[in-house]
Amino acid sequence: MQLPRFLWVPFELGRPFGAPNEPEFQRRVLRATLELLKRTDGPVVLEDFDGDAPEAHADSDEDTAWACPITFHAPPEEQPELVSATLDEMARLEPWYEVHVDARGGNAPTVSDLARRDIVARLGELADGVQEPDRESNLALADWIRLGCDDLRNWYLDAAQGQPGRASASELRNWFWRQTAAARLIASAARVLADHPDPFVKMLALRAMVPREYLAELAPEIGAHSWREK
Repeated sequence: MQLPRFLWVPFELGRPFGAPNEPEFQRRVLRATLELLKRTDGPVVLEDFDGDAPEAHADSDEDTAWACPITFHAPPEEQPELVSATLDEMARLEPWYEVHVDARGGNAPTVSDLARRDIVARLGELADGVQEPDRESNLALADWIRLGCDDLRNWYLDAAQGQPGRASASELRNWFWRQTAAARLIASAARVLADHPDPFVKMLALRAMVPREYLAELAPEIGAHSWREK
C-alpha cells in the first residue's frame, strides 16, 4: 500500500487542470501531481498547487457584454442579516433562474439533495457557532457543507446565466464572490468552522469553502494561516 498523496488545486469546480485551452499550464498541474509520487514522507501527503489558473479564453460568440441587471445592496457582514439578505437575493434571482432552466430544457440535479432555503438556514447556524445543526440528511457534516455550498453557488450561477448577454466563467465567478450575500454567508461560516473540532470540517473551511483568490476580501484571517498549515 502506497502513501496517499493529494494535490490541492484552487481552481473552480469542474476544472481540475485550471482552464481549457491552456496545455502548458495543464502540463504544469500534471507534473506537480506526478512529482508527489516521489514523496516518501507521510502518512498522508497533501500539497498545495502554487499558482492560479489563467483566464479562460472567451468563445467567439461571447461578444455580448454581460452585466447583472439586478442591483444588490452591499452584502451585510453580520448575522442574522446575511441569511435574510441571501434569501432576498434568491427571491429576486428566481425569475432569471427559470429563464435559464427553460433555455436549457430542465433543472440540473442537486448533489446535496437539500432544499436551498435549508442550506442557507443551516449555513447561518454554522456561522452563528452551532457545531452540528439539525438537518434532514445522512451525510457527514463536512460532506453536507461541501455539497450544500456547491448547490447554492451553482444555483446562483445558473440564475446569472438567465440574464441578458453572455458572461465568461471569470465574470460569473467574480460576480458571485464579490457581489452576493450568499458568498458572504459562506465566508462567514468558513471563518467559524476554521476552528471546528472535526479535522475534515476544519480542512474544508481552511482550504475549500472560499476560493483562495477571494480569501483576502472575504476571510482574510483564513488566508493568513491556511496556506502555511501543511
